[in-house]
Amino acid sequence: MPLFSKGIRALSRSFTVLVDELGEKSERAGKNIYRFDVGVPGVAPPAWAVEPLIEALRRGDTSVYSYSPGPGLEELREAIALDLRAMKGPRVSPDEVLVVSGGQHAMFVALASILDRGCEVVVTDPVYFGYPSLIEYFGCSIRRVPTDPGKGFKINVEALSSVVRRERTRALVIVDPDNPTGRVLDKSEARAVIDVAASADSWVLVDEAYMTLVYEGGKEWLFDMDPSRVVGLFTFSKDPGIPGWRLGFIYGAREFIEKASLVARETMYSPPMPAQLLVLKYLTDPRRKEFVEEARRTYRARRDAMVSALSSIRSVQAYKPRGSIFVMADFSEYLERLGTDSQGLARTLLDKVGVATVPGSFFGETTKTHLRLSFAGEAEERIKEGVEAVKEFLDQL
Repeated sequence: MPLFSKGIRALSRSFTVLVDELGEKSERAGKNIYRFDVGVPGVAPPAWAVEPLIEALRRGDTSVYSYSPGPGLEELREAIALDLRAMKGPRVSPDEVLVVSGGQHAMFVALASILDRGCEVVVTDPVYFGYPSLIEYFGCSIRRVPTDPGKGFKINVEALSSVVRRERTRALVIVDPDNPTGRVLDKSEARAVIDVAASADSWVLVDEAYMTLVYEGGKEWLFDMDPSRVVGLFTFSKDPGIPGWRLGFIYGAREFIEKASLVARETMYSPPMPAQLLVLKYLTDPRRKEFVEEARRTYRARRDAMVSALSSIRSVQAYKPRGSIFVMADFSEYLERLGTDSQGLARTLLDKVGVATVPGSFFGETTKTHLRLSFAGEAEERIKEGVEAVKEFLDQL
């Protein structure tokens, strides 16, 4: 057989895909599955944002099926820029915004725009599992900065400084709010990231998929601290909740967006028109603010239910996230009892009690004894029931 690329070896099969497939098979077989694994939103987009698109489809409006401009609809880029300002975020112009096909595409486009084979990328540990495989795909090395679970997974500034190397470190990747931990950077952490990146003349990629899901306090905007080196990535998968429609955006300095647009054009040609039209209506409707606040209240209540339920399991340490839709919990005592690792425990809980989770080892060494549980897709009562099923199983060990 002809040769494959060397980079393709870095794109290993995601464990969450396997868990999702197993969960779906169990559900088809009639088994009750508590879906705490993938971050699929449990709050649907508002009807007022969807109905105009439905009407356009019924009318046979051919523009719904058309290509859009490569960078995305100009009206949508304008709406995104205004929305960022409304959140007291970056003051960018529409030509500093690039619409892409979801968060994963944003990651690929951003990394492809700045990486050369042999350079280094610094990530926190744990880190969203999508980044290491892409970094290795581009032929680059990963340098991890451990975080401290006992301190809410705060970034260790000294450790960060020690791994960044001038002329070697091309970028720092920060997820804020974080997936998988739910950490939200405070001002001192944000400033430290910028200062360390500046010392090495490195890019900073800030994955802000959960920017509207901060439950306590506010969010720091790294772009405002150094717009020449900070690039923001966002997906509309969580807000307004259209993961299957694949839409997101990148914002940054005009020169960066010009370069990134070239990559985006070659990998998707143009973003999906139906998703753009829905999001345009969503962002420009005054009811959007009320919808976001209600969704945030819903997810906050589910978060509290998840953390409270997990805390009732003896010896399990659940870390209360300030943002995102995930709880990271340490199950180290039960791993020892079962003689397994976090992947083994995740498989066991799915098989024995019908609870789907994601092993913490999938995100890094720091969380190798943890499980990540999503509270987005299940109602509060279902969250309590699912965690109680886990508790009852573990109590029998």
